[in-house]
Amino acid sequence: MARIGVTEQERAAPQELVVDLELELDTREASRTDDLRYSVDYAAVWQRLAEAAQRQPYALVETLAERIAAAVLGEFPAHAVRVRARKPGALRKQGVDWAGVEIMRRRGD
Repeated sequence: MARIGVTEQERAAPQELVVDLELELDTREASRTDDLRYSVDYAAVWQRLAEAAQRQPYALVETLAERIAAAVLGEFPAHAVRVRARKPGALRKQGVDWAGVEIMRRRGD
């Protein structure tokens, strides 16, 4: 849930968002040792994603996607992250299932 939308009316109440997140990282050592220290704690990633979504109101889904990507790359050992952020209700009246954005960011970009 996030306060997101171009107009103040859209941002007045939290709206449902669907966020898909893909992390690119080397998992060979994690799979060899079965040790979380060599992978990513997915619950912690979810927590950062939720914090970014709820931190402030956003006008654009693009801005939220960038904040999520920056938070994940800043805290977790991923080499790259793909963020798909969708608003299911954004264009419902127009018969569109959702509006959203997909971005790919690499560490150091």
